[in-house]
Amino acid sequence: MLEFARWITERDYRAALMAAGLALLPMLAPLSCAVLALVALQRGPGAAWRTGAFGAAMMVLVAMVVGAHPAAGVLSALTIWAPTLAVTQLLMSSGSLSWAARLATTAAVVLAGTWALAAPMQGEPWLGVVRDTIAPLAQAGADTALLAERLLALMPGIIATSLLLMSLCGLFAAMWLHAGLARPGAFGEAFRSLQFGPVVGGVAALAIVAAAAGAGPVAWAVALPAGTALLLQGLAVMHGLVRVKGMNKAWLFAGWAALVLLSPWAMMAFAAWGMADTLLDLRRRAAGGI
Repeated sequence: MLEFARWITERDYRAALMAAGLALLPMLAPLSCAVLALVALQRGPGAAWRTGAFGAAMMVLVAMVVGAHPAAGVLSALTIWAPTLAVTQLLMSSGSLSWAARLATTAAVVLAGTWALAAPMQGEPWLGVVRDTIAPLAQAGADTALLAERLLALMPGIIATSLLLMSLCGLFAAMWLHAGLARPGAFGEAFRSLQFGPVVGGVAALAIVAAAAGAGPVAWAVALPAGTALLLQGLAVMHGLVRVKGMNKAWLFAGWAALVLLSPWAMMAFAAWGMADTLLDLRRRAAGGI
């Protein structure tokens, strides 16, 4: 896999083809982002932006073939790849994964809050789109009309959170591959020390409390990306404590299995763990550095 990743990223056209192909499959979009982030880490940000431009041209061609407006290809490429390339460039300029992740989260929070406050998604055609998306749930007896209205109010936060997750997960995958090619273990060290900081933690806590108290869609819009950041920090804490305490790696398997099988409760638990780490610095305490 590592040699294949090296081969793909050695030439702009190869990476652009791979990124564009993966971007056409929504579930594989983070891997598409990882390709461009890996190009940046291997050959520099300039090569990554150039590859992204080639990929955008391919997306335009695909849009034209399927009868869509060419601008749809450009918009898709910008939406999917630009956040990842920006956070990757922040990582390379600062040398800190935590710093880059904090800025990415701040941007997502500002996007979600501003969108929900200044231009909330209401009425048609958005309500119809959401209603059509969740139509299969009607067969299970769900009240799709009410659910569509509630989901529509959450859309700014959902979209901002999706962009944040896609960009960070793409960066994580690229860092893992780059570390395997250049310095094995480097990504693990960076991820285990991931810390979003007190500002993100404070905003998340306030937004979650406000949303739970019924403060409205703006609070929910901010809570979703900020809470997601705490979730990622909680996962980093799990990995960090397992390493510091010398625990069996089966604990990691159990934690990830819980995240998949027991969510949303497991998500909330990991987010709470991330908040506890923000307040108490659990990893430093576990290492004996109180």
